[in-house]
Amino acid sequence: MADEIQEEKAFGTFEAFTQLKDLQDKVLNVRYNNDEKLSEEEHTERSVTFQKFTTTLDEYQEQSYLLDPYLEQLVAPVVETLKEYVKISISNKSDRSDIWHAHRTANVLYCYVKFRGYKTIVRFFPHEIADLSIALEFMLIPNGLVTSHWHWPVRYVMLLWLYIICLIPFDLAQFDEVDQIGHTAKTLESVAKTYLGAAGLEKEAAALLLSRLYIRKDTGEGFHHFVEEARSFLQTTTNDLFKAIGLLKVLCEVVKSGSAEQVQDELTTLRAIATIIQETTTYANNTIIRKLRTKLISRVGLRLLPTSSGISKRQARTLIAEEVHNGHGGGEDEIEVPEEIEDILEQTFAALQDRDTVVRWSAAKGVARIAQRLPRDFAGQVLETIMGLFEIHSVAAASLYDLPAIAEGTWHGACLACAELARRSLIEPGHLPQLIAWLSKALYFDLRKGAHSIGSNVRDAAAYVLWALARTQDQTALVPHATNLAQRLTAVALYDREIHIRRAASAAFQEHVGRTGLFPHGIDVLGKTDFYAVSIRKQAFLVAAPQVAEHVEYRDFLLDHLLDVVLRHWDLSMRELGSQSLRLIISLDLHVLAPRAIEKSVKLLESLDTADVHGGLTVLSEIAIAYKQSKSDPSALEEHLRSIFQHLKHVDLKTLTTTRNELVASAACRLIANSITITEINLGPQSSVPGWKKIVDNGLKHRITLVQEAAALAMQEISNLTDCSADITR
Repeated sequence: MADEIQEEKAFGTFEAFTQLKDLQDKVLNVRYNNDEKLSEEEHTERSVTFQKFTTTLDEYQEQSYLLDPYLEQLVAPVVETLKEYVKISISNKSDRSDIWHAHRTANVLYCYVKFRGYKTIVRFFPHEIADLSIALEFMLIPNGLVTSHWHWPVRYVMLLWLYIICLIPFDLAQFDEVDQIGHTAKTLESVAKTYLGAAGLEKEAAALLLSRLYIRKDTGEGFHHFVEEARSFLQTTTNDLFKAIGLLKVLCEVVKSGSAEQVQDELTTLRAIATIIQETTTYANNTIIRKLRTKLISRVGLRLLPTSSGISKRQARTLIAEEVHNGHGGGEDEIEVPEEIEDILEQTFAALQDRDTVVRWSAAKGVARIAQRLPRDFAGQVLETIMGLFEIHSVAAASLYDLPAIAEGTWHGACLACAELARRSLIEPGHLPQLIAWLSKALYFDLRKGAHSIGSNVRDAAAYVLWALARTQDQTALVPHATNLAQRLTAVALYDREIHIRRAASAAFQEHVGRTGLFPHGIDVLGKTDFYAVSIRKQAFLVAAPQVAEHVEYRDFLLDHLLDVVLRHWDLSMRELGSQSLRLIISLDLHVLAPRAIEKSVKLLESLDTADVHGGLTVLSEIAIAYKQSKSDPSALEEHLRSIFQHLKHVDLKTLTTTRNELVASAACRLIANSITITEINLGPQSSVPGWKKIVDNGLKHRITLVQEAAALAMQEISNLTDCSADITR
């Protein structure tokens, strides 16, 4: 099955440190000041060594934190090697020897940045004041290494080095000549702007360097000119998307980390830039630019609001409800909300419905951060507006399955925003009933689109919301919803098609059990639906689900979920596994649960959707098997089997005998095989299903092997009950 994949190897410690260090030393083991050239064989050897280095490092990519204790030992020698090369290049600007070794050294540094993030790795870069002149002079060497398009790793790490140096609080003017005040700052700005429109990663580092310059007190005045240049560029040039992305990255960084006065002084221009992007088709069609625009407007909104509203603490779970209500009044809610916030929120709400996930996620975080700084009433209105997004495509929908495919983005954005609000304790208990009602539907959001389905991201986000609620809501607020949430999360953890959704629901269930203790039989059920138990679909359906159904609080809900959701699923394997799981569950109380399951499955046979008909026939067949395995009285068994067999008449005979309904035809043959009785055979034309022989006969002649095998199985059962020799044409 799709989700039965081999797990990535999990490491407990960084076992490959010695091996990685040896490989790195081999890559770095060259003296820069020698006059000898490396042979072709030596170049090849070092390339192979570098490939082994990257392969070894990549094995730990999913557990990168394991390298933290060793990073200084690994990164520091690489940085010193690169610094040595920079010094030699400055002393002899015409020396071009061994540039590919310098390239590989920089590439090793880039590998660490990719592996652990630039914020962690730049701490090991040299960051003394004297290093500024060294790094800057290297970047300005005419026709130097950084000017070659092949050597982008060198440009990238050098720009990061300049960035970390500029974090040091010293005056750049001390590097200027007496008659050239501001020359160093302008040179740094020029170098950064040179690579701001690059197609590669240099753009990222250049944006960091430029934003750092504009955040500094001694060079911050240049931000005004940069904002004006950015607006002019975006208005007049629409074919350079890389430059537009670089400009927006700088703006986002400065708005995030710069002073509030900087942002407020440029408020009009920044909002104009957001409008230009929205109204320019080329920019509006680019996912990254839309994401950065969303990030920009939300960060502008944050800088317009005070940072100490205290609202994030008013839902602290250590406080009882009365203290929460009375402990944060007065000053917190008396802040004056600027008029621009309403427009910013409207734009962010629109971004929640974007067609791309990264834009929706950015908008969700922006909405939650702004709501965190708003007064209580305003934050409640934000949540109500977000929950209103669920209704956009639901007004005329008769059920969840009638929603249009476009609803996926809207529901996903709304769930993400609710999750971010929940993480920040911004959901009041009064909003929980409405929110949980929508989340209950979102957990089942699965729409068929062609040969596949959409909506797994919605279900994942809904589980994320419920996980966040467990961490932030007061226990008393969740009491009325505990049983409902427990049943729904268990059903999703056991019966969702996707492995990551089952794991997400299991994690949310675990969080509620650990923090609230409200779920019925929480510890026991958690042990049966943990991370590993639900990782394999067959294991979840056929082992974990029956074990959970032993608890009566979950049994009926799981049975209904199977009949209403799983057996109507578009995926054939889901319907087949679901019917087998249902057989195991009804076996716990066959005489009570089987009639109920039969009643609901018969309704599926009347559907116009062949998937529903197939699901109904399959589950009737499994119920018949359950009766056979129950070892009940022979007369009672025959009565049960005949009652199941007669439901085959609800399916039109033409549907079962046409050539294009092989799934339904094979299911019908299997139902005959499992429920046929000697009485029905002897009745002949007076049988409750007069055309059953024709169904089997057509199955034997069918062109599809699946139907032939099912019909053969039916003939085997019939021949066990009676002599079929007269029916065989020789």
